[in-house]
Amino acid sequence: MSTLGRLGPYELVRKIAAGGMAEIFLARHWGPGGFFRDVVIKRLFRHLAEHPKQLRMFQDEARLLAALSHPNIPQVYEVGSADGYWFIAMEYVDGPTVADAVQLGVRNGIPLPVPVAIGVVMQTCEALHHAHERTDRARRPLRIVHRDVTPQNVMLTRDGVAKLMDFGIASTAARKESDAGAVRGTFSYMAPEQIRARPLDKRADVFALGVILYELSTGTRLFRGSDVQVMTQVVEQDVPPPSSRVADYPADLEQIVMHALARDRSRRVPSTAHLAQRLEELAQRNGILVGPRAVARWVGQVLPAERLREEELAMVAPPPELRGESWDVFASGGVEESAAEVLPEDREAILEELNLLSLPPDALEDAVDDLPDALRDLPAAYRELPAGFEPPSDEGLIDLGASVDDLLGLDDSALTLQPPASGASAGREPLVLDGFDEGDALGPVLLLDAPKRPTMSPPSGSAFVDELERKLIAEDELLDGFDEGDEGRGGAGG
Repeated sequence: MSTLGRLGPYELVRKIAAGGMAEIFLARHWGPGGFFRDVVIKRLFRHLAEHPKQLRMFQDEARLLAALSHPNIPQVYEVGSADGYWFIAMEYVDGPTVADAVQLGVRNGIPLPVPVAIGVVMQTCEALHHAHERTDRARRPLRIVHRDVTPQNVMLTRDGVAKLMDFGIASTAARKESDAGAVRGTFSYMAPEQIRARPLDKRADVFALGVILYELSTGTRLFRGSDVQVMTQVVEQDVPPPSSRVADYPADLEQIVMHALARDRSRRVPSTAHLAQRLEELAQRNGILVGPRAVARWVGQVLPAERLREEELAMVAPPPELRGESWDVFASGGVEESAAEVLPEDREAILEELNLLSLPPDALEDAVDDLPDALRDLPAAYRELPAGFEPPSDEGLIDLGASVDDLLGLDDSALTLQPPASGASAGREPLVLDGFDEGDALGPVLLLDAPKRPTMSPPSGSAFVDELERKLIAEDELLDGFDEGDEGRGGAGG
């Protein structure tokens, strides 16, 4: 596997992004005994290291992140310099940003369900609350304000955990601003007092979360236009209620959103903890799932897992017959005759290794035909499905979480948005969170009421007694059959 070189003890695997001050890499930290860990390296541009102000901002971000310890904030492992670069090594988050996930959902016709939007915002609330209430070692409040809470700065893991990123422009009592009056952040998510360059507190981040919740739950951008137009809207105009853009928008959710978006911060939701609590109470009243499992399910739908063939890094060995040189050629898609010498009894392991066992027979044959020659030439017996295997239905292939939902007494209407009724989306603008609208307008109907399972009442009177007696007799007969040895078991099976 080719790399981009090294930075101190880290092997740079690939470049992820670049900004105005630094570039981001996926890297790998190697240790003795085959130990390795995937990390993210944020590397300050070399020329900025010569500017004391820029270098101090970079170092302050590392110190600030190191002072935070929360499941919804990436962990910092190290800050240092090597080969003429300053860098921060931090936790690698395997997943997309909220912005990227929503864009993928729009392209694939899988809009963001409102319960998932609520769950993501709730988790981000918890991350911000931890930062807002953090103190230093002397127990003095740090008074951290993130100042750039946007869909691009919230990432989602495949386990459905939201991670708040990029504290690079956060304000804190530990750092005196040298450029008082400067406006920092993203205009579309700034609070009015932030645009006016007034002193900030945690309620500025509450406003930004209100904007995100508004946009994710309505499928439309809240503030649009040029920077000057956006700033004017934020500072001078009241926010249009979500119900003006989405028919039948839930009144209780609208009340929360509008409270978070109050222009006068004295009337705004006082903290992200209060916002999370109100959203949690709303979810409980409506019987909807907003936890990481619901988020993970949606992320898995819009971003299916990709199988990476890094066999040299795997902890589970391949089948014995496929180890060594033949496995390397097989994994890279090459042709190796020895790979065709696998015993027939190992065919199921091969199919499972290739994620083919879940395919129906016709699709399996097509998939085998697309394999390298080494596998396509395997005997026909290798391609047969395991004995007793029944192909799942189309629904079973698409909705792997249905059984869990059934146990919880829910169906997909509790987690997804249904197509709108006629006229429900008339006049609505498409979602354009930095390119989210790819020509597909979102028109969700917000279904927050989970369907209730019917209560099953036992039969009453003599009918109930007769039914119970019949079941007890049947159980006794079955148990009697098990006491008669193999012959009895054969009879029961027939």
